[in-house]
Amino acid sequence: MSENNRPRRQRKKVRVTHVIFLAVAVACTIALAWWQWTRFQSGSGTFQNLGYAFQWPLFGAFFVYAYRKFLEYENEMIDAENAADDPEFLYQAPAKRDRDEVTAIDEDFLPSRPTLDVDTYNELNDPRRRRREATTDQPGDNTP
Repeated sequence: MSENNRPRRQRKKVRVTHVIFLAVAVACTIALAWWQWTRFQSGSGTFQNLGYAFQWPLFGAFFVYAYRKFLEYENEMIDAENAADDPEFLYQAPAKRDRDEVTAIDEDFLPSRPTLDVDTYNELNDPRRRRREATTDQPGDNTP
């Protein structure tokens, strides 16, 4: 225990249940890729099936990548909490800015938008409204 009587958290480790779940998820994506590949090779197969056959293994790879990043981020947070002296420590990831980033768009970047006041807008839309009201008995009624 540290000097402020707060227990130190243990780093997250790869667990067997996580690996089994990950293996099942990847196996499912490979099975789905195989299914799409056989659909592509059949007489009614399309290039959409071929695209899915290539896409499903990428999902499986993403599952592995996401799990590894989850462990990395969690362990980074646990290490920061263990190193902090404050019991009310709230972890905030460090900002990674290697260069000066633009945080606002220059006014000259986009074309200028035309501005209309309410009266001009109503004048532009008035003929359509009058035409619609002239074909019906009541204003706003669209039934003939």
